[in-house]
Amino acid sequence: MITDILCPPNEERDRSTAGMEAYGDGQDRAITNDDPRTEYTFDEFPMDSFDILVDRALHFVRDDDDGDGECRTMVDLGSGCGRLCFYAALTRGGICENKTRRWNVHGVEIGSKLHSLAVNSLERGINNGWFEEHDSNTESSSLIAFLNGNALTTDDPYFKTDAHINNNIQSLLSETSILFCYSTVWEAETDFNPEISAMLLHEKWSKSLANACSNGCVAVTTDRSLNPIHGWKLIDRLEVENPSVWGSTGYISILEK
Repeated sequence: MITDILCPPNEERDRSTAGMEAYGDGQDRAITNDDPRTEYTFDEFPMDSFDILVDRALHFVRDDDDGDGECRTMVDLGSGCGRLCFYAALTRGGICENKTRRWNVHGVEIGSKLHSLAVNSLERGINNGWFEEHDSNTESSSLIAFLNGNALTTDDPYFKTDAHINNNIQSLLSETSILFCYSTVWEAETDFNPEISAMLLHEKWSKSLANACSNGCVAVTTDRSLNPIHGWKLIDRLEVENPSVWGSTGYISILEK
């Protein structure tokens, strides 16, 4: 369904071109490995490994109510063309096992071309009845939405995004139950942290996400852990397959601030 209709092989070149948007400087010049734009895009994360990490993260999600009429929100930060969001919505969206708690899946992507691909694929999914419109009241299909903007509160030198949308992203993060970040190439602190035996995400990520997310939010990051000094408590780690980098470590943290 995902590989055949939502993200079909005949659109692979479009996805690759959109993924290179972050590297363009308008003058066709190559960039070096230390260029900050290298953290904007990377290869696709395996769906099986995503399943393993999210399944483990669910053990730590705190449900403070009986779930009646409530929604559980999952956000893929850096969602690209929406592939993992579609997978999450199809496998975890709609009504949960207890028939009361709904799952909402959101993708946040800073690149406008990747975002457009995700929106186009979402329209195909809605037309096939797999997903529902954001303002729909039906409960037989999954609710999924995409936002094109910056999750950080600082201005980005390469992508100019709408301030109103950026504020909406901050609001979304405040309601997030599970946050997934394919952070393998995101900027990290320079030193390895011996206390938790991990590379740490740069403060701009750890601090900004701690400020935006609510207490109890469970975050999954790959190959870099969120920094505990900002309230992120590392509670588990798992080795998962990722052919792009010969395997990844998934870090599961819960926000306690």
